[in-house]
Amino acid sequence: MISPRPVTGPTTLVLERRPESPNEPDFVADGPLIGFDAFLPEHRVFGWIRFHADRLTDILNEHPDVLLVNAQLERLTDGQVEWHEQLSLARGNLLAVRAGGPRGDPARRERTRLHPLVVQSGPYLIGGYLHARIGVGPFEEIRGRPEMVPLSTGWLEHWVDGRRHRQWAGTILFNRALVDEIELVGEADLEFGVASYRIQPGTPRRSSDGPPLAEAWPDEA
Repeated sequence: MISPRPVTGPTTLVLERRPESPNEPDFVADGPLIGFDAFLPEHRVFGWIRFHADRLTDILNEHPDVLLVNAQLERLTDGQVEWHEQLSLARGNLLAVRAGGPRGDPARRERTRLHPLVVQSGPYLIGGYLHARIGVGPFEEIRGRPEMVPLSTGWLEHWVDGRRHRQWAGTILFNRALVDEIELVGEADLEFGVASYRIQPGTPRRSSDGPPLAEAWPDEA
């Protein structure tokens, strides 16, 4: 799942160490360094990253593996943190990523409609707004996207030892290939503490030879 050794040919992201907490979206939004958090089933990998042109969304969708330099690894079970000089992450194991930095090429943007969604993926509950093309339903939009799908004005939470841990992410990406459930909700349902887990965290995931997760999504209205 997480390899401390580099794999052949991955793109490399160099993280920088800062004394501030990585959970400071208001600070990093205006600063040259962007908070980076990658969420896996049992770990969070985090640090600070300096972006110049490419969006993190594009990087993750174009490269199946990413090599992180100077990464911190937190165990969700007890909060213990380890430093790693090099850490290889496979996109197929990433449930969600907190994204920041450039918004991409303006020429590639289209008019969109915002759809409030709540996503459950493993131990994480994720909320935010999906930007769908005009005339395209939210679930059709998700099916047509690359694996890492961005939500704006997003948040992510998980539970450890009965305590809720919440992170306001700004923009958060979820891996559509690994979701347990996606629900179209009202805007009020995105408020803190309103959304709840539909599938109890820790429930065994579907086997890889089971039905596609897309079949569990609601039909378009």
